[in-house]
Amino acid sequence: MMAAALSSSSNHHVRALPRRLIKRVGDIGQCFIELSTKQTFGENCKALFLPGGGVKAVNSIKLGELNFDFTDPNPLIVSLSSPDMQVGVVSGIPFPITDARQDVILVDKGVEIAKFSTPWVAAVMDGDTLKTTVGNTIVNVFDDKRDQFSAFISALAVNPTYTFILRGTVDVKLTISAPTPPKMPGMGGFGSFGGAADQLSKLAPSKSLTIAGIYFESEVTLSGFANFPDIEYVELLEKTINPDGSFVIKSKINIKNNSQLGVKMGNVQFNTFDAASEDPIGVTVLEQLNLAHGDNFITAVSTSTAVAKNPAEIYKRVTENGETFRFKGFAESSTNDPILAKGISVVDITVEIPALSNPAPAPAAPPAAPSA
Repeated sequence: MMAAALSSSSNHHVRALPRRLIKRVGDIGQCFIELSTKQTFGENCKALFLPGGGVKAVNSIKLGELNFDFTDPNPLIVSLSSPDMQVGVVSGIPFPITDARQDVILVDKGVEIAKFSTPWVAAVMDGDTLKTTVGNTIVNVFDDKRDQFSAFISALAVNPTYTFILRGTVDVKLTISAPTPPKMPGMGGFGSFGGAADQLSKLAPSKSLTIAGIYFESEVTLSGFANFPDIEYVELLEKTINPDGSFVIKSKINIKNNSQLGVKMGNVQFNTFDAASEDPIGVTVLEQLNLAHGDNFITAVSTSTAVAKNPAEIYKRVTENGETFRFKGFAESSTNDPILAKGISVVDITVEIPALSNPAPAPAAPPAAPSA
């Protein structure tokens, strides 16, 4: 009897799952029919895509790049953009999505720290992937979460990879023109939104409709700056030593960026130390530090200050033998943007400087002509 009961219970659950799935597909199909008259999803249709509603509209979000800009004259304005955004969406959408926009909340370590809204941009469907972009968009950092946003920037700066969450709502525009909609894999006729597509095509052929307020939530993982491990000294631009021993060394360096991040910071400054002894030297300003992917040639101006114990000796070592400088962020690393300053205060990088007084090696003499 117990075995029969278990068998009956098991069969009940096996049969119930397809019925729920079939009903869910039917509900989605009905929602697309509803678009023809209301031009948007009603509350019941939106509820299908909410947590617990049974349908996950967005399965994944991948960003090819994520770019930040901290150079606005208003120090509290941060903007971001992405030229490559790929969104995995629910299977079986019967019509092509042509445009999209989002209202997004940035979540880091379980805390909502900022939000931004993107304008309408073109989108292209490739199977179940929506390919689009994020134009330059102002980020609203919540007033009481500025420290957390700085910590988010710190994490991107020092980690080789970092994961955070984007959640919010997306609006999409669809064009009704295809008479034969796709089918959900393995679902046969039940997986097709054919009825919805046929009815809508008859009611409004080649019509653009908008679905607004579809909920999404997805983890996003990006490769970070990893504390800038690949910095190359390129050339000396200028060097000056004063009668009191203080000095200025102006150089060109190359910061190689292999991450998925880009950032415009303007002028930033770092406390500068002798890497071997940890003795303080002064301050180095990286002028117009704008990092794109690949090589970034930056002017670095290192100035000794009163903290240097013997600046003349340091200058002699650098110019005659070469030296390794260590740059460390601090609370005033960015004089323009306090959020950025705190974010890059954790940066700790080294630059190997060759001997600056040694002349360039003479070119090799051409081989002697063979004797007659």
